[in-house]
Amino acid sequence: MALITRLRTHPRRQVAVAASLLFATAVCLLQLGVRAVYARSTVHFHLVWNLFLAWLPMLSALIAYNLATRGRWRSWLLVLPCLIFWLLFFPNAPYILTDMLHLRPQGNIPLWYDLILLITFAWTGAFLGLISLYLMQSLVRRAAGAWVSWLFTFAVLGLTGFGVYLGRFPRWNSWDVITNPSGLLLDIAGHFRHPVANASAFVFSALFALCLAAMYFMLVSIIEFRQEEA
Repeated sequence: MALITRLRTHPRRQVAVAASLLFATAVCLLQLGVRAVYARSTVHFHLVWNLFLAWLPMLSALIAYNLATRGRWRSWLLVLPCLIFWLLFFPNAPYILTDMLHLRPQGNIPLWYDLILLITFAWTGAFLGLISLYLMQSLVRRAAGAWVSWLFTFAVLGLTGFGVYLGRFPRWNSWDVITNPSGLLLDIAGHFRHPVANASAFVFSALFALCLAAMYFMLVSIIEFRQEEA
């Protein structure tokens, strides 16, 4: 977690990370804007909302991280609501990967353009989530040690796989935890009460979690390799 130490001691590094993510977001919006003007269509505009939701866990993680670096117990009390908010909205970041399902010929727009558009949005959303997970893991590592931080990470990835399934197929949202908790819990309980009938849900969740784990391990290895090289 050497990058975290450097982020803490050099706030400009946080600005650099945020700037790169804002640049990627701008590229997404530019591509979508060009498509809208050329095709005179608002197809794929739902990606803007999905990308906004992907930014929420990143912002929450940054707030929690900067609160924790103050080293005061009162600051850590404020980290807890940030962590809860982050856990609720974290699946929205990798969820955007599933928008690839919308790839199909659309009017006079070349299929390859929509492919690049969806990949750009998907990568930006996924990277927002992975960076936020890296920040949150660093906080758990500081508070409870390396082993606990990795158990936390694996648990989050597993829950996220199931959370993305709930969002893509039964169409539940993060805010349903507050607006319709009973309906959400009943649906989840139904899946676990009839695991065979809902086998595809668990297979999807496991495979998606493994996909995220592979992406996260690559991110961590690149960061650690760069630090070792320096």
